[in-house]
Amino acid sequence: MTILTIRRTLVALAAVVATAATAATTTTAASAAGENDVTAFSTADRAAALAYWTPEKMKAAGADTIDRVEQVAKRWSGPGPQGVGRLFFTEVSPGEAPLDTWCTATAVPSTSGDVLVTAGHCAYAGLNREDQVTPIKNSVFVPGYDQGRRPHGVFATRALAFRHSYTTGSEPDVAMVVLDQQQGRHVAQVAGTQRISFDHKGTTQAAIVGYPGSKAYFGEALMWCDLPTHQDPTVSDHWMSTCDMAGGSSGGPWFDGFNRWTGNGEIFSVTSRGELDYDETTGESKTLSLEGAPLGADAKNLYEAAEKL
Repeated sequence: MTILTIRRTLVALAAVVATAATAATTTTAASAAGENDVTAFSTADRAAALAYWTPEKMKAAGADTIDRVEQVAKRWSGPGPQGVGRLFFTEVSPGEAPLDTWCTATAVPSTSGDVLVTAGHCAYAGLNREDQVTPIKNSVFVPGYDQGRRPHGVFATRALAFRHSYTTGSEPDVAMVVLDQQQGRHVAQVAGTQRISFDHKGTTQAAIVGYPGSKAYFGEALMWCDLPTHQDPTVSDHWMSTCDMAGGSSGGPWFDGFNRWTGNGEIFSVTSRGELDYDETTGESKTLSLEGAPLGADAKNLYEAAEKL
């Protein structure tokens, strides 16, 4: 078995050709609780991102997949949970073809009305084989995305915030995304938000939602699980679930006290990584289980910092 982060990283052929743009700026800001890294996108970056992600490119991002159809997770029916959407971006590794990809993210209450929570690896793509940082560009959020429909429009990303420790030790796998307004309106006004908790403990019945890029819907539809979860102290108190959503579900919320009919709950974790099984005879992979990153003091620090970006 293999443990992998499950951000969706599939090549869209049209994206390989035209992805030149100015690089975003990453800074490290000291705080009382440690350090946060912030990747800021210029006005020109944000305009380019909105122009880049056409409906065709969004669909193409998940067109080529080796992930089998989920057996546990099911398609969400009806209007999606408030604030949940698809976070698109491009990874631009020096010397390699750019990769169009996506994660799942959720709007959370903030003084600005512009903040999302997602996984750390959806904001920092890590190093390539030459130990060079792989920049992220073309970052946009589409709340309520469903098979090409964009009911609340598209929001450009203004900044990505993650803990500096994630760049050296891959923990905590949590990030905050700060968005531009869209036609003078904040994402919280347009799509709603979900409550967030930073001190959740114990065994919990969790609703886990995301946009997996399996052969079920190729990332085009929201899926979910409703299963018991528990924390494992041997892996940094990560939450464990037998949910089997494929790559693309990374960053998706884990809800406690979730009401299926109102689509509301309290986020206590985000999807971090999955245990995968690869079938050499078919060339397919399947997710066996998921881990959720705990939302603790580091996540709270990020959240408070993001409100000021």
